[in-house]
Amino acid sequence: MSDDKDPPAFLQARLANERTLLAWLRTAVALMGFGLMVARLGVFLDTLSRTTHEHLRAAGQSRWTGAALLITGSIVAIIGYHRVRAYARVIDPQRRPPGDRGLYLTAGLVIVLGVGLATFVVVMY
Repeated sequence: MSDDKDPPAFLQARLANERTLLAWLRTAVALMGFGLMVARLGVFLDTLSRTTHEHLRAAGQSRWTGAALLITGSIVAIIGYHRVRAYARVIDPQRRPPGDRGLYLTAGLVIVLGVGLATFVVVMY
C-alpha cells in the first residue's frame, strides 16, 4: 500500500487514472459486443437467404463489419492502455505500490479477446 504521507490529491489522481482505463475498456467491450451482434446478424441473414433462396448481399458484409468493429474495440483498448500508462508515469514517477498489473492484465485480456473474436468471425462465418 502507499505511505500515509501521500496526499489525498495523489491518491485521487491514481484512482481517477484507474477509472479512466476502466472507461476505455468498457467502451472497447461495447464496440466488441456490437461487432459480435452485427456478425451474428450476418449468420442469420445467410440462413435466411438459404431458406428463401434469395441472395442477400448484406450477409457477407455484416461479417466484415462485425470483424471491423471487433478490431476497432481492440484498438480502443490499446489506445486506452497506452494513454493511462503514460499518465500513470506522470502521476507516480517512482511507481509506488499498489501496482497496476491487474489493470494492465485486464486490458491485455480485452485486447486478445477482441483480436481472437475478430479472427473467429472472419474464419468461421
